[in-house]
Amino acid sequence: MKKFFLVTFGVLSLGATAQAGEWEHAVEGHIQSLYGYTDIKKHHHGIGKGSISSAITYNVDADTNLSLHLDLTGGINQEIQDNNQGRWGEEAYGVFDSLYGQVMVGQIANVASLFHNGAPSVGALKSNNDIADFLHNPDWKRNKKQTYFATLNSTEINTDGVAAKINYITPEVYGTAFGFSYMPDSYNRRGLINKHAEYAHKDGFVGAVYNDYDWGSVSSQVSFGYAQYHGNDKEFSYSMRLSHGNWNLGGGYRKTYTDGDNKISNSQNLPLNFDGYREGQAWNIGLGYEFGPFKSALTYFSAKAKDKQNKAELVSLSNQFQVNKYFDIYVATAYGDYKTAQDKINGYAVVTGIGVNF
Repeated sequence: MKKFFLVTFGVLSLGATAQAGEWEHAVEGHIQSLYGYTDIKKHHHGIGKGSISSAITYNVDADTNLSLHLDLTGGINQEIQDNNQGRWGEEAYGVFDSLYGQVMVGQIANVASLFHNGAPSVGALKSNNDIADFLHNPDWKRNKKQTYFATLNSTEINTDGVAAKINYITPEVYGTAFGFSYMPDSYNRRGLINKHAEYAHKDGFVGAVYNDYDWGSVSSQVSFGYAQYHGNDKEFSYSMRLSHGNWNLGGGYRKTYTDGDNKISNSQNLPLNFDGYREGQAWNIGLGYEFGPFKSALTYFSAKAKDKQNKAELVSLSNQFQVNKYFDIYVATAYGDYKTAQDKINGYAVVTGIGVNF
């Protein structure tokens, strides 16, 4: 199923039975408790995180509905505090869906990020930031005192995080949809931008296209995205997922460049190369398997800053077993290899934990 559809309507169960003039509401949540051993920095480390998604929907008719969403997230002991408010955050947005397309207004990811569907993500180590909770990455830092991304941390275009914006997604034709995002202020704590940078509060736009096609025994999902953050950088991304039976193979690529713009100096007491992500590239590939209540994903991620020594490589194997609709069990392992101008760090982590769904 399309990622943007899951993000927008994942908390809803509208279905074909929804009646005109009918109100619907839904609330769901998820809590994770994870513990890991690593030979980098903290040898024993535990984290907790959770999310609650809520929505209320009014069905105007069979093809038109309006919904309001409030999603809350929070975490304890996370290495990268990338929620809107640091340890916790929110997404508040409205969605209008009709025969003419879908409009989203509020705190939501851009269309390129919503369309992105590359390497599979499973269990305790779904994202690169999850891995950084246990394998400290010197190239990535986001806390109350400092924001520092010397390399990209994702193949998705996530520079603006969930900054307030307007998204428009066209109706799907032959499995293809187009999207456009505009944000008057690109800064958001869930993104990569340091709030003290000269370009932090300038506007930006993102365009993307998505295609979902069933070839018979194999289905494919492909997306392309392009972004321009004024005064900051230009970016493009690509993702592809191939699915066959219980298996899926996917990957993504992202490139950023400043197109002649000068990086700001250290005159504002910002750390050297704090925005190295502005000129670099990242790619990943992953193989996923799902059988009944068991899911597994083996992934590789690499990011490098242009003309800099900063580099990050990650390999992870993450497994999830769904005991029942309320409880999940996680077992995962990861290896990280990081390089900066000052140091080179590498090591592994073993992580286990439980998840509660409600």
